[in-house]
Amino acid sequence: MKQEIYKAISLLGTFIILSGTSFACTNNSPQTSSNSEKVENLYYQGLEKVKKGNLKEAVKDFDEALRLNPKYAEAYNNRGNTYFVLGDQQQAIQNYNQALKFNPNLAEAYYNRGYAYHRLGQTEKAIKDYNETLRLNPNYLPAYGNRAIVRSRLGDNQGAIEDYSQVLRFKPDIAEVYYNRGATRFQLRDKQGALKDLQKAAQIFSKQKNKTGYEKTQQLLSKLAQ
Repeated sequence: MKQEIYKAISLLGTFIILSGTSFACTNNSPQTSSNSEKVENLYYQGLEKVKKGNLKEAVKDFDEALRLNPKYAEAYNNRGNTYFVLGDQQQAIQNYNQALKFNPNLAEAYYNRGYAYHRLGQTEKAIKDYNETLRLNPNYLPAYGNRAIVRSRLGDNQGAIEDYSQVLRFKPDIAEVYYNRGATRFQLRDKQGALKDLQKAAQIFSKQKNKTGYEKTQQLLSKLAQ
């Protein structure tokens, strides 16, 4: 019975799905001033359409920007994000690949591709991209959070706890992260650590009036007391 209790845990999602980049236009190929301005305008226009939910129209703007500047890494990244939201994860990954071809230091593209692999269940590829994101930007908190979830699913609970702890060092008020770390500690039979995290999660959920999160935390606290 106790074994079943320890397995009956699901984690809570915590982080932003996709990451955009700076709005600056990257000029990696020779362009006239007027052409560069047109590319930048198309890029901004595409981003605004994404914000308004006009995703297919946004893709057209990114397409045109990339026709004029085929090496524009940020445009590939955000076109990839748009395809992802449209449900075409393979097309999204192809765009992230292109973004990284022209800017191999674009941490956001590694993160986004990692998340796409994550959603497709390709966990090893996801972790590899999250690792690269964090190599380029050690303060990229969503990468820690999502890597923790993947690590936990792969059975690397200690690694997951380390990642959750890193998030909480910088953002000590995220209830879902306390819940996830508590749930992971629960699986490791660390009752005291789990209790402390889950109580903190419940406190924050209550303050936020998040009934679903609070009730889920209370359910796990009840299992912990058995």
